[in-house]
Amino acid sequence: MKKSIKKLKEKTKNLKILFVEDDEKVRKGTGSFFKKTFGSVTICKNGIEGLKEFEKTKDNKDKKNYDIVVTDIRMPKMDGVEMIEKIKEIEPDVFIVFATASRSQSEIKDKLSNLYITKPISFDNILLIMEKVGNAI
Repeated sequence: MKKSIKKLKEKTKNLKILFVEDDEKVRKGTGSFFKKTFGSVTICKNGIEGLKEFEKTKDNKDKKNYDIVVTDIRMPKMDGVEMIEKIKEIEPDVFIVFATASRSQSEIKDKLSNLYITKPISFDNILLIMEKVGNAI
């Protein structure tokens, strides 16, 4: 197990992740773990902030957009689905993970995301993200 985690971490250490979560406790805890797992982590508290952050790199060909976007669905100001629809217009192939307590909207989640996980985000969920992204790169 430890060897496989090390191997996954090697594959994900240079990846850029955008984590969008409105719940402060979840944002801090999960964000901290992401920072130990992925090369670069940017954390935003709602969809508007997440979209603005993602857009910062869209016109700069030398600077890569994010490799992974992990987002909650239900958030104030702009929900995760709307944010992801706009992000997909900028970069259709970005790896999307919906992390939410809601089990509804499964059709939308399937259409827009590569992976759907339920909250609270567990260590196993993080390993699953790493494995899926590691296999995709």
